[in-house]
Amino acid sequence: MGNTKVIAAVYGPREVQNRSQQINDQALVRCEYSMANFSTGDRIRKPKGDRRSTEISLVIRQTIEACIMTHLMPRSQIDIFVQVLQADGGTRSACINAATLALAEAGIPMRDLVTSCSAGYLCTTALLDLNYIEDNAGGPYVTVGY
Repeated sequence: MGNTKVIAAVYGPREVQNRSQQINDQALVRCEYSMANFSTGDRIRKPKGDRRSTEISLVIRQTIEACIMTHLMPRSQIDIFVQVLQADGGTRSACINAATLALAEAGIPMRDLVTSCSAGYLCTTALLDLNYIEDNAGGPYVTVGY
């Protein structure tokens, strides 16, 4: 989306690695989000499990899990890995879109495909797919997935 570049990988369904997390009547969906050190202009090294990454991982997992037919794969695990290679705003939307396409490519049964886009308001103009400058200009914005 714009100049944002994201890569996503899906592994599974496979046997649950941690038996204590196993769900008997549906699949366990896990998601891990990360940003490459070179994805932004400043090369600030972020720890892998920082608060922002954990929050975005949760948002992606909850969004995607709602459309996966987990009941068809009991006692199994689906892992989704999303990494931002280049960040120019709209990273959540790009990650949701990339994860959806990776799940479809992996043949995971889904109710529907999720699409996502960010929307915002800057000065007197409504905008879609905000870039980094528009995103940080201080106006209201929202990420929508449907």
